Amino acid sequence: MKKIALLELQEHQEVLYGLIDLLLIQAVEIYVCAPAYMHEQLKPEWLENEQLHWTNKLPEENIPQFIRRVKNQLEVVDLIVFTTLVNHFAFFAQQSFTPPTVLLIHKGNAFFAPQSNLSIRNLKDVLRFLRSLWRREDFFRKKLLKKNTYLSFTDPLIEAYMLPLVPAFAQLMPALPFTYFTPTLPQLNTPIQIIVPGTVSALTRDFDLLFAALQKADTRLNTSITLTFLGNASGPRAVLLFDLAQNNHFQNINIQTFSEMLPEQEYQKKLQTADFLLLPLKEQIQFGTTREWYGKTSISGGVNDMLRFGKPTLLPAFYPLDPALQSLSERFLNAENLADLLLKWVNERYYLSLAGQAPVLLTTYTKAQRSHTLMEILKPALNFIKK
Repeated sequence: MKKIALLELQEHQEVLYGLIDLLLIQAVEIYVCAPAYMHEQLKPEWLENEQLHWTNKLPEENIPQFIRRVKNQLEVVDLIVFTTLVNHFAFFAQQSFTPPTVLLIHKGNAFFAPQSNLSIRNLKDVLRFLRSLWRREDFFRKKLLKKNTYLSFTDPLIEAYMLPLVPAFAQLMPALPFTYFTPTLPQLNTPIQIIVPGTVSALTRDFDLLFAALQKADTRLNTSITLTFLGNASGPRAVLLFDLAQNNHFQNINIQTFSEMLPEQEYQKKLQTADFLLLPLKEQIQFGTTREWYGKTSISGGVNDMLRFGKPTLLPAFYPLDPALQSLSERFLNAENLADLLLKWVNERYYLSLAGQAPVLLTTYTKAQRSHTLMEILKPALNFIKK
């Protein structure tokens, strides 16, 4: 039985859990190295699954210490997948692993075009940039790219957009699927439950546009709605959201937030009971001192949430989508446009006609299909012979 190691060293547990879910229905053993809090959120049935082996990164360990501790364990697997790497480039560039490795890239510009997408907004960014120069991050990042047997992206559309910037030396593996469609019944809640999934941050979400649209639509809604921000809204990046909520008094709209990150099972349960999703994404976002572009160089986790349960979704026109997901969505250009769509979706329950089409539209995204696709993509790496 082949052995696959999954290393998640940052905060992309949704990618880790998705890959575990798809691999567990295959004849493979999975060795996970990840923070302890991710283990605490595992499905109960996974804890007893003999295919799954887990090593916790302890809170007091830094990443290099953790990797050194699990190095012998990693040497005996058939494939190592780094589900995220965003720091410690010098350390990883100097590591050698016997099995082939796959590096999954979430932020394309940060890896392949950081200098041409440099953005310095304030003193903190200046210090970040100087620190990156002192650490020679560009040099070690390029060396790291060369050290990995394969590189991969989180989405085929991002792969297509980034392809001209991928160095000729890189062996590119097709984008790894980690989300699959689970059919759910269309919801008919009162009040209507609209969810804004993912990060609650003014850096990535256009709260000004959203609240301008809510203000335009509020008095014309024929039923009440609850708008839930499903991420952690306790940080400074959520301050604008609360300021806008306090300064806008709605008749038919209730705003719900959470002061901490929800456990994975609870997060998925709330998604499952949503009537539809709303993604007020900014087109240009900032990752450190690098500009990224949603849908082109970086994926929004909210799009994966849309796929996970086939939820109809309102999102900006700029974001490219697979045709199946495109048919589950409607697009807005500005606040007035979004207000009109909200009235249509709420007053006419228009989202129900889209939700009913999800099982047909997403037939190629079932768990079995996505698991098979994942294994077909990984097959060359699992059969890799080191020269």
